Amino acid sequence: MEENKFNQIINSEQFAMISDLSEVALDSFTDNEILKDIPLIGTAVKLLNIGNTINDRIFVNKLIKFLKQLDNFENGTILKEIQYLDDSKIYNYKVGEKILEIINRIDSDGKPEIIGRLFRNFIDKKISYAEFLKLTNIVEKAFYYDLILLNNCSPEGKLYIDLDEELYNLGLIQHTGIGLFSPTEEEKKELDKTKYLITERGAMLLEYGLKC
Repeated sequence: MEENKFNQIINSEQFAMISDLSEVALDSFTDNEILKDIPLIGTAVKLLNIGNTINDRIFVNKLIKFLKQLDNFENGTILKEIQYLDDSKIYNYKVGEKILEIINRIDSDGKPEIIGRLFRNFIDKKISYAEFLKLTNIVEKAFYYDLILLNNCSPEGKLYIDLDEELYNLGLIQHTGIGLFSPTEEEKKELDKTKYLITERGAMLLEYGLKC
């Protein structure tokens, strides 16, 4: 059976040059030959049959941003984790195919980096593949500029700014007052200042997807 295309990109000799990849501006492509000359990206262009339409350019930029988050990993380490899941047959699709599908669907504003960090932390065994998929699904649904506001969370898990209700609906934040039945006067003052509390799911996304 032919190795899936994402695995072939990771397994290419050019993967070691991933740290040399710089963000490719959409207007820098005058024709498809330029893409093919970029190390690693040229491999992806040929394997994925990428052309020179605006959608192709956007996809390439998202792929670059995702792949750059895997810097410092040897391709053998990545492929080992992918192969383990593919062989387990727990999921009805190959990991590499799912990754390309996700990259194709997500917005280009910062989300590829978030997904890349989540995948990096999956490879590094800090989160499970199931957690990676759940958090990726949230990232895909959320408005990027709402998501990054989670970076304002205090070490105690408190947010002192107003956030969109969508983040609440996605299970990333919760309203204050939970568990405080007999607060002290000092706790009451702090509670009045606190807008939201980050949830366990929100804290996981913050730690493994939003932090560089």
